[in-house]
Amino acid sequence: MTFSSKPILEALELIAKCGFDCAEIWVDHAWDEERGASQEELKAALTRLNLQSTIHCSIMHISITSPNKGIREESLRQTFQAIDLAKDLGSRLIVIHPGSRFSILEDPKSHWSHQASSIGKILDYAKQRGVIAAVENMDSDKEIVSVKNWGDLDRLFEDVGSKDKWVTLDVTHVRNTEETLGFIEQAQKHIAHFHLSDGTQEKMHLRIGRGELDLRRVVAALKDSGYDGVWSLECFVANNNEDKLVEELKAAKALFED
Repeated sequence: MTFSSKPILEALELIAKCGFDCAEIWVDHAWDEERGASQEELKAALTRLNLQSTIHCSIMHISITSPNKGIREESLRQTFQAIDLAKDLGSRLIVIHPGSRFSILEDPKSHWSHQASSIGKILDYAKQRGVIAAVENMDSDKEIVSVKNWGDLDRLFEDVGSKDKWVTLDVTHVRNTEETLGFIEQAQKHIAHFHLSDGTQEKMHLRIGRGELDLRRVVAALKDSGYDGVWSLECFVANNNEDKLVEELKAAKALFED
């Protein structure tokens, strides 16, 4: 989210300059015709800046559950390509968005069939490539969303037949502290990645302290569960302001203080 309007190589420079040790690369940014960069350029930059990386799947105008077969297949192709990038860069994992219905009128059974089929193919391909694919919980307030909580994710993994149940927990998608704590209690060791930001019932991905979530309790619960993955800031910092991003990192670190 932060620095997404800047050329990606410049964005990585700024992320390192601000004091971060890991960058989440959105493939839509990496593949952008004007602001993107090649796999070789990205790998060289990460090495030079001593940055670890995670990859976020494409989210722009794709749908792995589209009832339109052509769109669905192209969405899968781009997701496989993103997994290849994660492999080539030596990234810790790739974040995968499950699909949503295009409207509340779409048949839920047909949608779920596409969901299980596509996620199954994605997880199989990631396993073949030796990449951890962590499926993310999506917006809990949207009726078209079919994967909102651990129960939905667990059902999806069961329907796919996947023994690996790696998930990305996005706290602001849950929108509620107690429900987030319940998610952590249920998912436990299956949480491979964490998207950190604040939020309210109306707004997501706010800066820490600008919302209603008790992030100290969330962080403590994740630590108690044995979580040892990346704590990835996924908040919107206006105007690509470096000073504000440094402040955000400081606020995030404060959540870990006793």
